[in-house]
Amino acid sequence: AVVSTQSGHYGRGVLLERFHPNQREQDRLYNRIADSYVSLFLNIPEKHKDFILKNYPSALAQSLYSTFCNVYTNSLKHFDGEFKTFLCNLTSEWICGSTPPPLTWTKWPINLLEPSSSHKDDEGRKSGLKLQPQESTVDEKPISPMFQLPKVLKESHPAGPGPVFERVQFNLFGRSPLVTHYLNTRNLGMDLLAPKLVSRTQIEKIGAQEPTYRQIIKQAKKVYENLEEQHERAMKLSDVESRRIHKRYRDEILELSVIQKELFKRKNEVRVLSEKLIDYQNSDLYNQPGTFANIFEPYAELFKDQIEEARKEM
Repeated sequence: AVVSTQSGHYGRGVLLERFHPNQREQDRLYNRIADSYVSLFLNIPEKHKDFILKNYPSALAQSLYSTFCNVYTNSLKHFDGEFKTFLCNLTSEWICGSTPPPLTWTKWPINLLEPSSSHKDDEGRKSGLKLQPQESTVDEKPISPMFQLPKVLKESHPAGPGPVFERVQFNLFGRSPLVTHYLNTRNLGMDLLAPKLVSRTQIEKIGAQEPTYRQIIKQAKKVYENLEEQHERAMKLSDVESRRIHKRYRDEILELSVIQKELFKRKNEVRVLSEKLIDYQNSDLYNQPGTFANIFEPYAELFKDQIEEARKEM
């Protein structure tokens, strides 16, 4: 409620800053934003001040994002990760004078901030920006998701290079830029304390967020499973081929033994076969695949009945 009552000035300021720059109008709005923030600051109960001010920049960014999504429902494609980062940086710079860690918005409860219809279709993300507000067709009860904890997701660190850091100067005695602006406009901005500058490390640029270690492990498991399946298929094919070769080997041994037995009963045939083997050994066909078997092929046909009878006896 604290955020929503004062988000109108901020929303108008974001609209001008992001989509329709107008320095004069922006300066006027910044004065009103500073006034609103100081009024809020002075009216927060002391016991709640630390908690509220700590979460206020993020809550304000979420409120602005939800406002834009629900008012400009046909322009959701403009409210992407870059726009969320812009909101986080802008609100934090206005209030704290520094930028938050990158990708802070990834912890937002997006399903509560966006209109529910945007999850059912992507029509709003395909159209251009329309500056006329659209009427909402969804009957929704107002909710305040700013401080609601999102569902805890399993995180995984990116596998690529890490972020790039930079060192910046930070004044420990500095005020909020909005408070400073408020005081300056009333000639109350004179600092009695000398600035105390310290070096502050912040992330200048984040590295690629994908692939993460979890994604790499998942992909490696998928590749391993595919290799296992291929190996299993290859082993089955190899086993079938091995049995086929072994069967063919036994058949050939059986044929040769039958042919040998029958040839010894016909001495003339033995002499003819011996001459063929000697000619084969002295020819260019010696040791060429299939040529040796061709010599015995006529005999396999000749003693076909005897070979079949021997197979039945096995």
